[in-house]
Amino acid sequence: MTDTKQPDSKQDEAVDPNAPITGMDYFMKLEYHELICPVVREFADALMEKRLIGHKCPKCSLIYSPPRGYCPICTVQTTKADEIEMQTRGIVTNYTVVTPVQYYGQEETEPFAKVSLQLDGGGNLSLQDLPGVPVEQVRSGMRVEIVWAPDGERHVDDVTNRSWGSAEGAIRGWKPTGEPDADPSEYSDKVF
Repeated sequence: MTDTKQPDSKQDEAVDPNAPITGMDYFMKLEYHELICPVVREFADALMEKRLIGHKCPKCSLIYSPPRGYCPICTVQTTKADEIEMQTRGIVTNYTVVTPVQYYGQEETEPFAKVSLQLDGGGNLSLQDLPGVPVEQVRSGMRVEIVWAPDGERHVDDVTNRSWGSAEGAIRGWKPTGEPDADPSEYSDKVF
C-alpha cells in the first residue's frame, strides 16, 4: 500500500539528494582587487597630466584609446612605440539618449546623452558625456572639446583593466566649441 498523504509544507517534502539544484538563497559580498596592467597605468598617468593617449596599430592604423596593448582586428601587439597623443577636440558621430529608469540608488532623473566621438587627427571614443548640453541640442556633427577635471580634483580611481573608456574622474565630459557642425562626409564612415 502506498502512502498518498500530501506533505503539509515544502519542509515536509523528502529531498532527493541526487536532484539538480534549482536555486539557493545566499547573500554575499565580493570585493575585487586587481593590479592595473602597464598599458592602462600609462593611460591613467597621461590623464593625470591632461593628456589623452592611444595606440595606433602598426598594421591597419586603427587607433585605440585607452590603449589595449594589441589590435583586436589584426591581433598584433602594440607597444610604447605605437603610442600617440590624441587630440582633445572632435566631432560627435552618433549618440544615444538614455531615459533613466528609477531604481534604488539611481542618481540620474532626467534624460541624458552618451556620445561617440571621432577625434581630430584620428581615434574614436564612445560613451562620452556632454554635461550641460540639453539632449534636444545633441546632434551628430557637433564640434566638441574636452573638459578636464581641475588639477586638485582630477583622479583616475575609476580607470581599471575592464573600464575601457571610463575616465570620469579625469575627464568631466566634452563641451561644444561653437564652431559650425562638421559635414556628414567627414564622419559618416566612422559611426559605430
